[in-house]
Amino acid sequence: MQEKIGQAAGAVWQYLAQSQEPVSLSTLAKKADLNSQTVAMAIGWLARENKLVFQEKGKTILVSLASAYTC
Repeated sequence: MQEKIGQAAGAVWQYLAQSQEPVSLSTLAKKADLNSQTVAMAIGWLARENKLVFQEKGKTILVSLASAYTC
């Protein structure tokens, strides 16, 4: 399971690195072609490594890479 989560974290990181703006978790799941549970675990992995920034916009949580990790 950890390998699957690690691969999902890589896919999420790659998508966010190419994204020009923060994205919602549901959009991230669609664009990275992952289910919502796997995205949540991947987000947790990357958040634990301090690689993400979170923003609240109403009831939506947006995520982007921390500035140190952007291209």
